[in-house]
Amino acid sequence: MTTSIKKSLLIACAACLALFVASCNDDDASSKQPRVGAFFIAVTGETTQYILQADDLESGNLLISDNVRELEQTGYTWIFNDDPSVAVGLIYQQGDPGIGLGFAIDGEKNLLDPAQFIITSRFTSYGFFDKYALTCVGGQTPASDSSRSDYVTFNFINLENNFSLTDRSIPTLNITGNGGQATFSGIADMGNGEFLTGLVVSAPKDPSAGGGSSSGTIAYPDSVWVAAFDANLNLKRIYRDNRISYSSGRFRSQYYSQIGRATDGSVYVFSGSYESATTKPCGALRINKNATAFDANYYFNIEEKTGGYHFRKVWHVDGDYFMLELYNDLTPTATGAATRYGIVNMSAKTFSWITGIPAYDQITGTGLPAPYNGKIYFPIVIEGEYPTIYAIDPVTSTATKGLSVTGATSINAVGRLTR
Repeated sequence: MTTSIKKSLLIACAACLALFVASCNDDDASSKQPRVGAFFIAVTGETTQYILQADDLESGNLLISDNVRELEQTGYTWIFNDDPSVAVGLIYQQGDPGIGLGFAIDGEKNLLDPAQFIITSRFTSYGFFDKYALTCVGGQTPASDSSRSDYVTFNFINLENNFSLTDRSIPTLNITGNGGQATFSGIADMGNGEFLTGLVVSAPKDPSAGGGSSSGTIAYPDSVWVAAFDANLNLKRIYRDNRISYSSGRFRSQYYSQIGRATDGSVYVFSGSYESATTKPCGALRINKNATAFDANYYFNIEEKTGGYHFRKVWHVDGDYFMLELYNDLTPTATGAATRYGIVNMSAKTFSWITGIPAYDQITGTGLPAPYNGKIYFPIVIEGEYPTIYAIDPVTSTATKGLSVTGATSINAVGRLTR
């Protein structure tokens, strides 16, 4: 090979190497740019929880190393309110105070430093009302009377005052007039200065009894009660009916909300018929906007439409569409798996299984979904793959595979932040 040819080859190789190094540097620089976006994505790695951001959930891939923020603690439950939206991270440290977090974005979609607040009581249900994020837990014993355990303790987290927290407790003994005590499940803002919560009414529980549940024996499994409170926890009224069982999904000590408000202001009260003693099928009733009683002309037998499957969780999607999380078995148990999903149209009283998501027996984990722009974005994990967000269209009950996060073991929650 001549000297000139060798020289030409060396120059060509050097040029290629330079281009390769430049491209690597560009990629490295790009990966280190602060990631911004309206969507807040909470993910878990091997041992740590991170926050990522994105503007598109329907395609693409994020690396866990591109995280916007690494959190000092794990185990957060994330909830998101309506516009203007913030992310509130709730944590309970097994009896020790936990640091709650409140995240917002600026006009450039940059994640701001979080506000912090101390959570001293555990919580079994949560939601938003007016300017507050609320948590509550039942079965509490007041300092003034160690012989009773019927109090419910609320944490009021003020979103307009730097997430300052105050707590308040109220008694529930005989709240429905039948001598029982109540655990509250869910928070649904009525938009009129009141919020609704489902009542799980049971016989009074011995304060010395063990177990995480705040409910005793359910004496009336064929009845539903929903309480309306104002911001001062004054009881305004109780909605009552015997067409469905109580409104709450349950898993160990958690009480999952089964109350949701549709876009037109109607509130739908669901019951997954958790109690094995109930004779009522899974179904739903309706409270029309500003009504003081259940709509006597509305009843939806959802169990009939699902072919006998019970549901555990309920999320509003858009309009009068809701997504249900259903148990895998026709006869569910208290800790049974629930990885089947369907869509209900509450006006048309229809149910459809969601297609396009992994099979129920392949799903190993899910996260809190985010409704946005007529769809709901649902994080799902299956064995051997990184967690992925699926975009679900409620009208067609079909899902499309969207954004995934490489390096994560789970996507715990997704929500949209607005300023």
